[in-house]
Amino acid sequence: MPAPGVLPNRRVEGWRWSDLSAALASQNPPIASGERHIIARLAEGAGRRSELVVPPGEARLSSEKIGGPKLDVRAQEVEVEAGGVFTAVVNQAGGDVALAYRKVRLGEGATFRQFIIADGAHYARIETEVEIVGAHAKVELGGVYVVAAKRHADLTSRVILNAEAGEVRQLVRGVARKGGRGVFQGQFKVERTAQKTDAQMEHNALLLEEGAEIFAKPELEIYADDVACSHGNTAGQLDENAVFYLRQRGLPEAEARAMITRAFLIEALPSWLDAEARSAVEVRIDRWLGASRGDGP
Repeated sequence: MPAPGVLPNRRVEGWRWSDLSAALASQNPPIASGERHIIARLAEGAGRRSELVVPPGEARLSSEKIGGPKLDVRAQEVEVEAGGVFTAVVNQAGGDVALAYRKVRLGEGATFRQFIIADGAHYARIETEVEIVGAHAKVELGGVYVVAAKRHADLTSRVILNAEAGEVRQLVRGVARKGGRGVFQGQFKVERTAQKTDAQMEHNALLLEEGAEIFAKPELEIYADDVACSHGNTAGQLDENAVFYLRQRGLPEAEARAMITRAFLIEALPSWLDAEARSAVEVRIDRWLGASRGDGP
């Protein structure tokens, strides 16, 4: 058993919908000492923590798959120097306990882009922390989660802006069926030094059946006075008028609902995804829609 008090539980803000202590109650993972994030310490204990520096003006791409038996954990710390570009694509698929943490620090004019596709695990949490320390840096955070029965997917992020003229865009969309749980937590913290920040956050979710769960906590914490910041959050059901419209044109009800859900999710795919990556995400979505309604693999 992990040492008492080390792993956060539902009484800890930010973990109330994703109780890590309960998820790892039957395991005894090694936890490195220190002040790092708890997932980073678990990853270090498992030998799965890495560091990366993107030199000035250069570009790097990371593509990773998460999900496996027992505990699959990894963490990465990235320094993107002036004018550098770092792009990450995260593919979380199934598993028992899937944990990932990425911390990115951006210099002047640097760019960080990330997209996550997740169908959850018994417990899955993908957490991203970004700190902007150079002027005119850009951040694009995108994600899609699809959770069916006994699947849990948590996409948590925090962007701290410490320099002027930063630009942040975040769009996450998710759907849940009966017995599935989706969690979105996003925070933008705009320090007094981050004047002329332009930041937009949006999370939209659909509960496809009775018994589905979606929890969302979008936050803006602003100390600068010359900024343009906004956040939006919606959670609801499919538009029955749209379903009726498609059924009137000969589509079976299940197919009509899947078509609308697919369109809702596909809108969250960022334009910078290449054709191969975009196709792979669309295939994941189509398979989930087919399997979760009982007519797919």
